[in-house]
Amino acid sequence: MIKQLILIGALLVTTCSVVAQKKSEIIPRDSITDKYAYMDVVTVEGATLEQLTKRLEKWEKQHYNPVERQYASVVVDGDSHTLHDREALPGKARKFIEYDLTVDMKDGRYRYNLTHLEFVAVGKYPLEDKMATDKRSDLEEIHAICERILASLGAEMSKGDDW
Repeated sequence: MIKQLILIGALLVTTCSVVAQKKSEIIPRDSITDKYAYMDVVTVEGATLEQLTKRLEKWEKQHYNPVERQYASVVVDGDSHTLHDREALPGKARKFIEYDLTVDMKDGRYRYNLTHLEFVAVGKYPLEDKMATDKRSDLEEIHAICERILASLGAEMSKGDDW
């Protein structure tokens, strides 16, 4: 009887840890810092640094206008742009994700780093913190928001006409 209870307990612990691992695998992590981050280098054939800069600035004005968005800010340092914003989780009252998106550009390519993900609800916590959400639905919505932001950036940066 005791052996059966121990076996059942071990199975429950194993099952719970597997579910917890799956939750953390929704959002990618930086292999060096082990923090949640989306990073990539994207090649844009034939695009000059000037063209990429114009495309990024156009995208920034559409999506990160501090006049229209309370939490939006843009900091430009040479060929590097850092954007900060807060997005609401869809269908969730008073749940937000704050992030920094850094875009570095060179001729024919750009690199993005979407980092410093912070969950805002009753308090504000880095997404890695145990006080932040561990609900799978919240993490899936955060992932969808980040993917949407990066898809929008990619679509604008790959446009061929710079009129």
